[in-house]
Amino acid sequence: MMKNVFYLIITVLVISCTKEDISTNNDTTDVPVVQSYLEPGNLIKVKLTKMLPFVEGGNSGIQTIDSAKVYINHNGNDYLLSPINNSRGEYESLDTNLRITPNDTYKIHFDYNGYEVSAITVIPIKPVDASLNTTVYYVDPDATGPGSVTQEPIIVSWDNPDNSYYIVIVEYLETSYNPINENLDESQFDKYRNVSTDPINDNSINLTTRQQLMFFGHYRVILYKINEEYVNLYENISQSTLNMTEPLTNIDNGLGIFTGINSDTLFLEVREL
Repeated sequence: MMKNVFYLIITVLVISCTKEDISTNNDTTDVPVVQSYLEPGNLIKVKLTKMLPFVEGGNSGIQTIDSAKVYINHNGNDYLLSPINNSRGEYESLDTNLRITPNDTYKIHFDYNGYEVSAITVIPIKPVDASLNTTVYYVDPDATGPGSVTQEPIIVSWDNPDNSYYIVIVEYLETSYNPINENLDESQFDKYRNVSTDPINDNSINLTTRQQLMFFGHYRVILYKINEEYVNLYENISQSTLNMTEPLTNIDNGLGIFTGINSDTLFLEVREL
């Protein structure tokens, strides 16, 4: 789920850019786009595409990069990633010696059209003391319609002494939908199965039946600690998705993002009162 939310950001970045928008040192006819989110406990995976700049009367668009030799450097050692079968443009690490460790530094690098494309990130620590103010949330469906009194929120809280950034992703776990508000358009159900908040550098965030909790049933609430490179990219796109003259990226000689994340998972049940 995290991958889907973050990849949406990259998609907007790529679509929003034209040939004049690309601020890299790569003078070739296409620009590599890197998408990788490193999290402890997961395999390192990288998705590579190339953005073909708009040329009047010619071809433009996005294509995968399928034959790159992609390396991850950790503690002075280079690890070659392997292409993922049946997944064009995607690579992963199969080396058990390469592990994602909090506070460690990782570098991605590969050659593309005579340039070294690279980026560096540090893996954040896991969120500390993540909690919900309740694990069972009772909702009166008659009190959630238009003009009703706002339902008291669920509060997700954590320790944040250094003002780091976090996002929360709420995943609905039931196989069928049981909407709290009967007037909710059925065509919108899938849209609300997985919902992400904006980045926040506070120590708590509210979840409500008007924004994140649209159905009765069980939820997974995932609190992610994220790095500044993701926040910068998110804010840059959110402010100007249609007029980005200098898209932010932490990729040298390319676009996209290579960043570390870390998370803690909580569980919640929403029941009818």
